[in-house]
Amino acid sequence: MDNIVTQGKAAQLDDIARALGISKTTVSRAISGKGRVSAATRQRVLDCIKEMNYSPNMIAKSFSENKTYNIGVVLPMDNIETEAPFFQTCLMSISKCCALRSYDTVVIGAEKNDLSQLRRVLDSRKADGVIIMRPLQDGSMETLLSEKKMPYVTIGQSTDPDAVIVDSAHSDGCCELTAYLLMNNKPASVGLVLGDMGQTVNRSRYEGFVKAFENSGTPVSAKNIFIGVKSGIQLRAAVEELIRTGCGCLLCGDDMLCMDTVNILAAMGKSIPRDIRVASFYNSMYLDMYSPPITALKFKAGELGSTTASLLLDLIENKDIPRETILGFEMLIRRSTM
Repeated sequence: MDNIVTQGKAAQLDDIARALGISKTTVSRAISGKGRVSAATRQRVLDCIKEMNYSPNMIAKSFSENKTYNIGVVLPMDNIETEAPFFQTCLMSISKCCALRSYDTVVIGAEKNDLSQLRRVLDSRKADGVIIMRPLQDGSMETLLSEKKMPYVTIGQSTDPDAVIVDSAHSDGCCELTAYLLMNNKPASVGLVLGDMGQTVNRSRYEGFVKAFENSGTPVSAKNIFIGVKSGIQLRAAVEELIRTGCGCLLCGDDMLCMDTVNILAAMGKSIPRDIRVASFYNSMYLDMYSPPITALKFKAGELGSTTASLLLDLIENKDIPRETILGFEMLIRRSTM
């Protein structure tokens, strides 16, 4: 067994069977004490489990209850770099919550047109439930999970009317921040740049922005809205056009778009807030470092993760849970809009 490297991770039954040169059935019989297994073989299995830092009680429990004691967490790989602070904080909270209830987390990468990793996890039944950290507008992940009869909870709004969701009040927060800016700027001078509308969170942000204009009785100017901005070239073109048409206050869909926008404005020789005011629909540690500090909405990613994990585990245990849980926000008014 000298060639076994566990690196702090719990060994799988396959690893134990492979290390000892026996079948998984023999391993399971040795652990459960059921079936014909010699005392010597059972002791070898128990010694191997101990060496590989695995809990025999948990293995036996997983067999008897037909559970893996794993929770799958689907991360959108096309956004993992640009939204690293949010995903990192949220994932850590999910892992801590799961650990407290004897579950491990399995990270599953997914992209719009590639759910192969998620499908493999489902087909091999490597998880008892799944958390979708960023639902897509096409609802493809929810459809796949429903087909496989896998319990799941989404972080963000879902197209599945039966899905259990946990979300921040993005629409209300964006409406409130936009309303504040409309009170302190000419409505016709307030612009918006927003990312991929295939993400439900961006649709919620857009709804909040539009709602603020409707509440104020002011029509939204289409020339001041740029949605689906996915590249630096697109963003620069949008910012330059907004400046050209007299935009005096620029709202960014998230922290990364805001950072890039601030850099573009600096390259153009524009001073914040003297020449143009800037705000973000999402705050992060990156925006906290800017001078002047950026007005933004603050959502608690950690609370979002722990709440979602707790609800999924309750769902797996057939407990009654709410279909929708909405967490609050804080509006940080800073010098970038003063």
